[in-house]
Amino acid sequence: MKREIVFTPAAPPPGPYSQAIKYGQLVFVSGQTPEDPKTGAPVRGTMAEQTRVVLTNIKAILEAAGSSLEKVLKVNIYLSDITKKPEMNEVYREFFKTDPPARIAMAVAGLDDGLDIEIDVIAASD
Repeated sequence: MKREIVFTPAAPPPGPYSQAIKYGQLVFVSGQTPEDPKTGAPVRGTMAEQTRVVLTNIKAILEAAGSSLEKVLKVNIYLSDITKKPEMNEVYREFFKTDPPARIAMAVAGLDDGLDIEIDVIAASD
């Protein structure tokens, strides 16, 4: 199997890491925070707004890797405040309407740029 770097300009430019790595039929998407894909600048706002930006960016990365949200197997969600989990869940359900993937959501301290959410996923590909 070959290790493939995934990059799309439709998602924020990565730092010292890849947006995703495709290995065989799996895609490992790096943790994504709410950043504007054109500027790389943090997008501040409500938990709902930040969640929507993150999942939209993840969707773009998955599509660049030949995958999709429907093929996500595992989601890791890191929140700055666990009391904002219900607000995050409302938006999350918009992206994973049926047969949602396995998931963990946890509160952590010190997310990049003082943002409220970071998400990484593992997905299948064709």
